[in-house]
Amino acid sequence: MGWTIPHSMNSRDQLVEWLLREQNNPGHCEIIDHSRRGNVLYTVFRHLPKQYRFIVVFLLEGPTPASRRAGDCSWGYRDMDESMGPFVYDCPERLLRQSDLQDDQAVEWREHCRRQRRERAARRKLASECRAGDRLQLKAGCDRDGQPTATVVFVRAHTATFFIGKDTDGKPWRYRWSSVVIDTPLKASSRDAA
Repeated sequence: MGWTIPHSMNSRDQLVEWLLREQNNPGHCEIIDHSRRGNVLYTVFRHLPKQYRFIVVFLLEGPTPASRRAGDCSWGYRDMDESMGPFVYDCPERLLRQSDLQDDQAVEWREHCRRQRRERAARRKLASECRAGDRLQLKAGCDRDGQPTATVVFVRAHTATFFIGKDTDGKPWRYRWSSVVIDTPLKASSRDAA
C-alpha cells in the first residue's frame, strides 16, 4: 500500500478538490459527505448497486521542507476504507453515523473513533478542573532517568497538549495530557504536595 501522487497537485486544497471530483464513480460509487481534519480526508461513499454506505480515509502528505527547497511541491495520498482498520481515529460522528458497513473491522474502527472522542473530552474536562497537588495516573512510561512512572503530581497547565507535573522525586517535568489514564479515577482525593 503505497502513496499515489497525482500530476500537478501543488497544495492540500487542490488535492482534496481533485479527490472529491475524481473518486466519484457515477453509477457505481459516489461521495455523499466528507470532512478534512488536518492531513486526513474522511469521505462517505454510497455503493449504488448494493445500496450500502462506507467510509474511505485518505491520508494526505505534502513535500518536506527539504524537497520543497529542491523544487518539489507535489502532494499525494494513501487511501483505505474503514474495513482495513486505519490508524486514524478522529472521524466526525456525523460521518460515522452514515456508514452501515457491518464488517467486523469497520464496526471496531468506528467504535475506536467514538472511544477516542470520549477520552479527548474527558481529558479536556480534566485539564480544566485540575488543581495543584492533584495526583494523575499515567499510561506506562518512563521519566528522564528511565524509571517507570505511574503517578505524577499536577503543578500547573502548560498548553492544551502539555502540563507541568512533579515525579516521585519531586522534580518538575512536562507531561502530555494524552498520557493520563482516563479509565481509572482521574484525580486522587488527597492533594499531597510532592
